[in-house]
Amino acid sequence: MKEMTETMIYDMAFRVRLYIASKLSEEKRVNDLSDREALLLELIGTRGNMSISEISSFYPKVSNSTISTTITRLWKEKKLVDKHILPENQRITTVSLNDKGRDILEQIKQKQSDVFTTVAKSLGLSAEQNESFHQILQSSIGYFDELLELRLNEPTTISA
Repeated sequence: MKEMTETMIYDMAFRVRLYIASKLSEEKRVNDLSDREALLLELIGTRGNMSISEISSFYPKVSNSTISTTITRLWKEKKLVDKHILPENQRITTVSLNDKGRDILEQIKQKQSDVFTTVAKSLGLSAEQNESFHQILQSSIGYFDELLELRLNEPTTISA
């Protein structure tokens, strides 16, 4: 049973990635962001103002310099984030989304929403099945939050 579930999750994820790739080839990536840049924007957008070390803690297998370089690119080149040095501790730099970054993040979320709507339609769930599926997803989200030690400001809530 476990192998079948793993195989089915892989098969579904593969098809979703193909669907996303087909959509990206039709429409250019939002603001030509790399996957890492988009993910960092989402993280900062979810958490709010964050220090570079806080951001790096979400990527334990990525060097601090790589995260710092990516943040600098989002700041200097793409002008999507603002960097601030804390006056009380000038060794700490914090990062927050600026208006342009928030606009780009909304575009990213809209593209994702389109993909997720298609995935949800593909499941063909009844209202009862959909409610059960929401509970399963909430449990899965909790599992990953615990596994990754995520402390996000905006937890996903189930609404009826």
